[in-house]
Amino acid sequence: MPGQVTKKGNIIYLNAYGQWYQYDETRAPLGAGAMGVVYVGKNCQTNEPVAVKRVVDRYANNPEIRRRAHQEADLMFSHPNLVEMLGCCEVAPGQGPIFIISRYVKGENIDKFINAHVRSLPNAEHRICELFLPVLDALAYIHTKGIIHMDIKPSNIMMEQGRNVRLMDLGIADVSDTVNSSTSGMMGTPKYAAPEQFSDIEHKPQLTSATDIYEAGITLFELITKQNPFSATTVAESKALHHGMVLPKVSGISDSVFEVTRKATAIHPDDRYQSANAMKAALKDALPPRNYSKFDRFIKKVQDSGVPVIGEFFKK
Repeated sequence: MPGQVTKKGNIIYLNAYGQWYQYDETRAPLGAGAMGVVYVGKNCQTNEPVAVKRVVDRYANNPEIRRRAHQEADLMFSHPNLVEMLGCCEVAPGQGPIFIISRYVKGENIDKFINAHVRSLPNAEHRICELFLPVLDALAYIHTKGIIHMDIKPSNIMMEQGRNVRLMDLGIADVSDTVNSSTSGMMGTPKYAAPEQFSDIEHKPQLTSATDIYEAGITLFELITKQNPFSATTVAESKALHHGMVLPKVSGISDSVFEVTRKATAIHPDDRYQSANAMKAALKDALPPRNYSKFDRFIKKVQDSGVPVIGEFFKK
């Protein structure tokens, strides 16, 4: 059931599933994207911080966008590598504005974390792949729930306090980077999107777990190499690249890990890994065994204790 929305001064009060939340609409947002603006709010009873996404008003009455907003908010399950959704509320059924509330995750996007703390380290590729494994765990979990994410990319992966990876979908990408379905006929971000995502909604493209596998492959490739070969200035150009080009081999990625990303990004869905668990197993097999030093074992012990491990702690 949609909740209630009230306003007192600058404060917006939101009732989602019987729980009241609030945020100050005059405070600087966490981020803004094509689909919405995200603010830091709080639970009115516990004062626990939350993230509040207000879907852009001009899209709020689009049936497909409304469906996606409610689908996102209704993911009422908990997983250590997912951002927990708390609910959705709207002014009236079938009418915007729409607000999506989730737990607030303190951290930074995974690509920024890698650039700051991992990329210059020995065996950086190995460490990046290890950081990516929880993303595949999160995908495996939502796929068992019948959910296809459709927008896997670095800006939707959060490194929480330097020690835990969470997959999210809060629309904090740049407006120019994300395509909304009301104008393009697709959901997702073109340079990460699988070929089948470029079919317009009217033709009911068959989006499956293999769609997310493709996006995961592009994302991992970019995190390792800092390159995305499918970047383009228009959706049409990006579509042509995804339909006509296989992932190119570049420097900075080992042959074994490249083969994992290549299979994940096969043009035809049947040629990709058919589950996130299968891709995870292949990625783990592609990594040579690490020779753990005493320092490595110490760091692992610190990590297991729950203490954040960032910056200097990573260095040997």
